[in-house]
Amino acid sequence: MTSDRTGSSGGPPLRVGIIGLGGGASAMIPKFAGNSNYHVAAAADIDQGQLDAFSSRYEGKTFLTAEELCDSTAVDVIYIATPNQFHTEHVLMALNGGKHVLVEKPMTLNLEDADAMIDAAERNDRRLGVNVKHSFAPRVRKVRDMVTSGELGRLRMLNWWYYNNWLYSPRTVEELTPELGGGVPWRQGPHMFDILRTIGGGMVRSVRAMTGVWDESRPVAGSYAGFLEFDNGTVSNAVYSGNDHFSSREFTHRVDEGDAWPDRPEHAKARRALIEAGDKDTEIAMKRARRFGGQAREEQTTRAQSRPSAWLLGGPFVASFDLGDVRWTTEGLTVYGQTEEYDIPMSTDLDGREGIVQEFHNAVLEGRPPVNDGRWGKATVEVLLSLFQSSEQRKEVYLSHQTPTIDLAA
Repeated sequence: MTSDRTGSSGGPPLRVGIIGLGGGASAMIPKFAGNSNYHVAAAADIDQGQLDAFSSRYEGKTFLTAEELCDSTAVDVIYIATPNQFHTEHVLMALNGGKHVLVEKPMTLNLEDADAMIDAAERNDRRLGVNVKHSFAPRVRKVRDMVTSGELGRLRMLNWWYYNNWLYSPRTVEELTPELGGGVPWRQGPHMFDILRTIGGGMVRSVRAMTGVWDESRPVAGSYAGFLEFDNGTVSNAVYSGNDHFSSREFTHRVDEGDAWPDRPEHAKARRALIEAGDKDTEIAMKRARRFGGQAREEQTTRAQSRPSAWLLGGPFVASFDLGDVRWTTEGLTVYGQTEEYDIPMSTDLDGREGIVQEFHNAVLEGRPPVNDGRWGKATVEVLLSLFQSSEQRKEVYLSHQTPTIDLAA
């Protein structure tokens, strides 16, 4: 690795290349660029317009194929943000090309492909991480610290409700095709269940769940309700609906004058916009505007910068311990203890993306798997698959590929 730059670790920064300049990459690239241990060096996409937008903002090479980027000597790390069905192909290509890989969630759509990725990383002595960025958010890590410290006794229960407009926001064909990893369980479930696994210790014993396809015009699961039991007896209720009726931000948003957090959500806004779009081509164009450099993406990024970790606050989250309950707030955490209620302020300018890019750099530098490695990602995929299996069979599903949380040093 050669570079005339120096990272904060004292060595040259890792040169990162991006495959897929969609919405996920739009949020991650600035985090790489803002970390002195990385240099944004290249990008690959099938859309020349997206590559031109990338070139106008960052120094680096551009490629129209993933193969060219994986073969390039200009990168050390490849961040893969392509649609779900391409993850396996692109991860294997990058690892076999000698690159370290951070892949978007879910890492893949089945356990066999997850094993192939893990084997390739070990065979090539490369680091493989899954971009479960919200699991690195300060609020998540603080609650996990409370679990390991025992300051409130034993963790007993996790509850999380999330109602939003996911299903009726502009979607690609892939996002509305079950076989390609479309729908709420595959697209949003990786965040929710990864966070729950992180806090609960990782070892999910069993899952009982139902998924719902309620609109034939959007033929993917737009909701799920799951009950998880961990090996240690902790239980979790996880509910997500993307049907654009009720918004659970009503439970979490603030109404203080001048506050940066969003106002009360506008009912059925996404549904109305979809009706006004009128056809699939217009919806695809609306989705494209949310890709890297698009106007809608720029507006969304500006809003996100004013309220880091907003994803976590899309609905009420409560962790119940022997000696109290803890919930996330716009300011941090509120603890409801045995005799008193108190707040724990958290950083207002960080989200989990900063944490995950730094952890991946550390793993590469230290020659160890990241805490969010392939085996961890596979375990979350197993939970997602169990949602569908339990729903179809209407019974509890027992898991066998779980792995424990590896706690980061404070």
